[in-house]
Amino acid sequence: MLIYACSETTSEVTIETEAPENPFDGVDYSTGTNEMMPPDSSTFLGLHTYIFSSSCNQPACHDGTFEPDFRTVQSAYNSLVRHPINKNYDLAIDGRNPLPYRVTPGKPDASMMWHRLTMHNPPNFEQMPSSGIALSQAKIDLIEAWILDGAKDIYGNEPMQTSHQPFSFGVLAYLNNFRIDTIRPGSPFNSFQTLDNQEMELLFGYLDYDLNGDFKFGNTLTFNKLKLSLNPFDFSNAIELDLEVLPVPILMNSVFSQPDANTFPYYQRVSFNPNDLGFSAGDLVFMRSYIQDEDHDEVTENPQADTQVALQLYFSFRIN
Repeated sequence: MLIYACSETTSEVTIETEAPENPFDGVDYSTGTNEMMPPDSSTFLGLHTYIFSSSCNQPACHDGTFEPDFRTVQSAYNSLVRHPINKNYDLAIDGRNPLPYRVTPGKPDASMMWHRLTMHNPPNFEQMPSSGIALSQAKIDLIEAWILDGAKDIYGNEPMQTSHQPFSFGVLAYLNNFRIDTIRPGSPFNSFQTLDNQEMELLFGYLDYDLNGDFKFGNTLTFNKLKLSLNPFDFSNAIELDLEVLPVPILMNSVFSQPDANTFPYYQRVSFNPNDLGFSAGDLVFMRSYIQDEDHDEVTENPQADTQVALQLYFSFRIN
């Protein structure tokens, strides 16, 4: 190397490289796509999108530093609804009765979050947000309505007294190692796009809480199925596929196909060519997964027929 470096004769070699081919370069997105479908502000997904993620998920606050954890929609829900309170009222000190949970379904007055958002009781129970900028009355009304309606989860399910039912926090989709679940024209909750007569790989991520409040990521679920249907409200004759549970998960900083600061494991996997299942170009195919944990006797359906449209569309794909 030293001899070569000191020699009088050198030569330059130019290496031409090509970027990996994008299989969607020729797709026309102006037709066959869905209108933008923002989350319903009256649902928990809407509350997290429009209120909690911007007003509460702040550095050194509810960004994982302190509970409740508002970093993601699932961590927010599971650290709020029927969750024990770390810093509660003390009748002997504060003269007020302790509250049962951070959010008590159907009872705003029995919910610590409601107290912290609407009341100012220093020194230990100052009004939130800590920025000093109180939420608008319209936002307070939305939160109150959600609690009064039973504090339902993002799929519209009633919270369980025993433990939360497992639910999916997202799907990863690939064509020949090219990720496609992020290709959702118009809205991050619209259908993702795939190509006709192509083998597609899907990976699903699940979060589950046991009776002790400890969470798991789907690797211990006892029932793992996926159904595909052209009718978002009728899966009675849907095509059913087995979800393989991987021994080692795919790790991704992604929740509902959007970038996230945290890494989440995706354990459930399935591969198929939609054409082999009877689907063709132009079809909008809806997906529902069916899973079960050791705490519940019934299989959990994600999403359900009465789940808000934004999530119905998120778990769907259009064939181009």
